[in-house]
Amino acid sequence: MTGPTPQPGNMPQDFVAFAAAWREDGITQLLGYVWAGYDSLRAENPVLPDPSDEVNINFLLVVHIDRKKPKNCPFDVQHTPPELSTRLGPSGPPPSPDIGFFPRTDLRLMFPLEAKVLKTDGHLSEYLKALRTRFLQCRYAPYSSEGAMIGYLLTGAPEVVFKKLRGRLRTPVEQHPDFPARSHRISNHRRSHRRCRHCPPEFRCHHLVMVMR
Repeated sequence: MTGPTPQPGNMPQDFVAFAAAWREDGITQLLGYVWAGYDSLRAENPVLPDPSDEVNINFLLVVHIDRKKPKNCPFDVQHTPPELSTRLGPSGPPPSPDIGFFPRTDLRLMFPLEAKVLKTDGHLSEYLKALRTRFLQCRYAPYSSEGAMIGYLLTGAPEVVFKKLRGRLRTPVEQHPDFPARSHRISNHRRSHRRCRHCPPEFRCHHLVMVMR
């Protein structure tokens, strides 16, 4: 089964518009908390017990993001929150991105982040599969025109990752202007899968490569 399409009745607004109503640079602020959480994680755990343990890294990263997020921020962050609007039937498990920001006043909205361990800077197959089948087919981010992929890089260079992404995606992968010192790029896509009929069609993916060695 491919899962249901979000229905148009009582549709929430785009998460990005919701974040912009909080702050003009709302998405940048949330991604800034992610990077601050990464810095805190590496400072506290300079050598992770098993850097290839994706679940463990995700959990620890969320803990550190939450610590860096100010108390007056109207968004919560959670490890593996459910996307209830795209679950596979009433009894099926809902899709669950690795990390999600959501507003306290509307839990249907979410800015999802999906993470993959990159054993080398050319090990991108699972990363690209997640982008295409989860974000671009609207299993994730049905009510958001932006989302993020995180690559936990074990061996190699972030620049090589981005070069290979440009070739595989066949679309520009550009430096985020608000994060010039970070391994943070953006790519823009059009979502045309049948599940995306009532979702924001234009989608921006943030690519965050976090060196874990």
